[in-house]
Amino acid sequence: MKFKNQNSKLMNKFQRLTQIEYKEKLEKTLFKTFFHNPEWHDFLEKEFKWLKFEYYLYGSNRRDGKDEAILPFARFRVLGKEKLVSLPFCEYGGPLPLRNEISFDEFFIDAISGFGKNIKIRFHPGLLDYFIVPDPAPFISNMTTNWIKDLITVDEKQLLASFRKTLRYEIRDARQKNILIKKCENAKELKQFYGLYFANLKRRKTVPYPFSIFEFLYHNPNAEIILAALNGKIVGGNLFLNYGKFTHYFFSAFDYYYRDFGISYLLVWDKIKNLIGQDKILDLGASPKDSSLDIFKRGWGGTEYPILQLGIKRSEESLRLSKLRNIWSLLPDFVVKKLSPRLIKYRL
Repeated sequence: MKFKNQNSKLMNKFQRLTQIEYKEKLEKTLFKTFFHNPEWHDFLEKEFKWLKFEYYLYGSNRRDGKDEAILPFARFRVLGKEKLVSLPFCEYGGPLPLRNEISFDEFFIDAISGFGKNIKIRFHPGLLDYFIVPDPAPFISNMTTNWIKDLITVDEKQLLASFRKTLRYEIRDARQKNILIKKCENAKELKQFYGLYFANLKRRKTVPYPFSIFEFLYHNPNAEIILAALNGKIVGGNLFLNYGKFTHYFFSAFDYYYRDFGISYLLVWDKIKNLIGQDKILDLGASPKDSSLDIFKRGWGGTEYPILQLGIKRSEESLRLSKLRNIWSLLPDFVVKKLSPRLIKYRL
């Protein structure tokens, strides 16, 4: 698959890579996430035939002969228009640095000139240690993330005491309900966890990810699923991804019947406790700013980071599925599961 507008400027700034070449460059990058792994891309291409990944080397023709970054894209069509996303099925994407300092503004100009405006590139905040951004304001998206840092030196009691009173109450109240926190141990528990996730997304009239994604991550050594059980029943869970110094809070779910049991609070607190003494950062994941999920994550007192985005903004995307959303929660589960793999592209 080739770009329709592969002009000389694109070819001067971006060089197409094979996946093998991309893997070789990936080993040399100064920063990367779980989502940049080609094994993840292969899985997504297999599951979603409408999606294809492409890889590029940026800055290959610099005067000093040094490459600057590699950039993966997923290409697909939405309502007849091509869209390029780096990366889909996650909060983050973006180019991976091959050198310590890269001009964000130059990269933005080159990316738009080369690939057009139908791109979406969300930058992991960790990338901004390498990309120099003079004025981030024009690129701030509606998504933010919160990081809990400095866990290597923190004391558990002092950390708990530093939380606001209502957060400490939620944790203490959940403990008193004898909720058991455990690892997901088998396929049956995985299906129960996914069932909670599916019900949560359907209730919010949002297209859920298919079970196959959860199954892939369950078998991946860089993923960990922590469950909450009450009287032998799975009532909640979190899925975390590990890469570099980061533990990334990726998926969560809870039984709506037990929504007042503080399950989500207890699951996050358990992960924080396990990370104390380690040189790790707990990334609570991206959320729409000022949403209920964002408020929940801010409550942990971490450091908030805006997520910078190039290209398409949410308000500019072509399809909101508004009519379908109004009846989504009324559809039978088997219909939702059948339609979701086809409709999920409109969430990306």
